[in-house]
Amino acid sequence: MLQKFCEKHKIKPQKIAVGVSGGADSLYAVLKTQEELSKLGFKVIALTVDHGLRATSEKEANFVHKLMKVYDIEHHILAWQGKKPKNGMEEAARLARYDLLENWCVAHDVHYLITAHHLLDQAETFFMRLQRGSGLDGLCGMKELTPLKSICILRPFLKENPENFKTYLKKSKISWVEDESNSDENLLRVKMRHFLPLLEQKTGITPEKIVQTMECLQGTRAYFERKIKSIIENNFKHPDEKVFCCAQAFFCESDAEIQYRLLCFLLKNIANLCYAPEADKVLGLLEKLKKEHFKSATLGHCHVIKQNGFIWFLPEIREFKPCSKELWKKYMCAHLIDRKIKFPAAVKRFLTQNYNENHI
Repeated sequence: MLQKFCEKHKIKPQKIAVGVSGGADSLYAVLKTQEELSKLGFKVIALTVDHGLRATSEKEANFVHKLMKVYDIEHHILAWQGKKPKNGMEEAARLARYDLLENWCVAHDVHYLITAHHLLDQAETFFMRLQRGSGLDGLCGMKELTPLKSICILRPFLKENPENFKTYLKKSKISWVEDESNSDENLLRVKMRHFLPLLEQKTGITPEKIVQTMECLQGTRAYFERKIKSIIENNFKHPDEKVFCCAQAFFCESDAEIQYRLLCFLLKNIANLCYAPEADKVLGLLEKLKKEHFKSATLGHCHVIKQNGFIWFLPEIREFKPCSKELWKKYMCAHLIDRKIKFPAAVKRFLTQNYNENHI
């Protein structure tokens, strides 16, 4: 199964990390990965984050370390140090966990990190996002491959039932750690987890059927992604890998859904974000763009400028090197910049900020 997954995503044998908490899901993920991929030439590395939020967290991390030794899997414990926030702890812990994992991978030349997300996680995600009023992208759920800033998250177990994970571990006589938060009824994901069996009992709607629907939605999302890339390629000027512009008339006359998706794509890719900014913020920026007197705004570390019949999108940088007329002329000649385009001052400053006149 994992071999086909790697072939599908064109992942060749290399070092590959697996996030392991000590729970049944992640233990299955790392042992299954070792079982199937090590024979193909992959080097499997287990990473455990000791978040320090429970008195037993260090003990759990050490439990994983001992078990990984038994199976000859390289293992590292990453500690979340410093002050912990008083509010929004669950989200803060999730972000800290991914930061620690990604930073370790980058430092050790590891490009892929496997997580143990499974069928029920995907179904729970659907209802959690439905509860929040998510649109198409949110209801599609988690992707099999998600780029972070410097690595990619792999989720090869999204279609597997976690009950099979426990059966596998029991057959191998392997115990696991039960996460206390899984019993916390105040958490939305726990409420959804308890709701799914009731939904199946009352309506016959199974997690498998929910995920099948999500896969249909994913096909629609994939179409829009191809469409947006085609629109940008054919209708946007691209003087730099982080600078885009298009005719104001073209953008404002496009369908509202296309406008929204164009803006999300640009904000995400220009700022190198894992996700576009929240939908209400993107929609708010769109409303501003449509106003006659709009000049510029920033969102998600991006700068959006409307000037001379064009809309420009570029990274937000607060301190620029000065851009003289002479420097700009030399830059235009060196980079074959179209002289007919009237570049906003901020765009000129961005394009020339790292420009060295001595190399012209």
